[in-house]
Amino acid sequence: MRHALITGAAQRLGRAAALDLARAGWGIVVHYRDSGEAANALLAEIAKQGGHAVSVRADLNDKAERHALITHATQKAGAPIIALVNCAAMFEHDTIDTLTGETLERHIALNAFTPSLLAREFAEALPEGARGSVVNFLDFKLASPYPDHFSYTLSKYALAGATELLARALAPRVRVNAIAPGYVLPAPGQADADYQRLHADTPLNYGPTPEDVAHAVRFLLENPAVTGQTIYVDAGRRFRSHERDMGFM
Repeated sequence: MRHALITGAAQRLGRAAALDLARAGWGIVVHYRDSGEAANALLAEIAKQGGHAVSVRADLNDKAERHALITHATQKAGAPIIALVNCAAMFEHDTIDTLTGETLERHIALNAFTPSLLAREFAEALPEGARGSVVNFLDFKLASPYPDHFSYTLSKYALAGATELLARALAPRVRVNAIAPGYVLPAPGQADADYQRLHADTPLNYGPTPEDVAHAVRFLLENPAVTGQTIYVDAGRRFRSHERDMGFM
């Protein structure tokens, strides 16, 4: 059985990716920090559908815990980890007017620096002769930026650059790609009516789902000929110009 570690897997898009990969026969290591109950619920759901999953807790802002994550995940899985999905992220609102060095540093640390280090440590832990794959989570707004969530957006630009650099640096043993989801889930605190109004307002008149994103993740993990690529799973929303984040519209 192939095993994948998914950071931030207990909720939202990480959860969708875990369920999809488990259905496809992957063993899943569910990483979480504070969402222990959600992680346990996910393990139970995967087991119910006949899959295999274990969980591992780590605070990715803690250097020691981050450094030990790949080792702990391998121990919990009882087998080498051959896929890493970097889904955990920080998402706090700021603008250029409210930007602080501390806020920017925290976003860069978790959203770009940590995935890069985990990719390196993942590659170092691969058994001799094994091939691995990494998928990073970006955001469709990189192709159509607006000034909300300034620090978050800047950190995702950094991760987009890191994705291509890692694809070059870790070849041929590790492929590195990225997913840029569109408006897939409601923003925290967003009214359902507002979400439904905006969700399918795309060139395809279709609102992408978490399952659409998960299928793209699996494609990138399993296709041996693709590296250094970003797939936008946004139903073309990046072709629309927005002055503000969807959560404020």
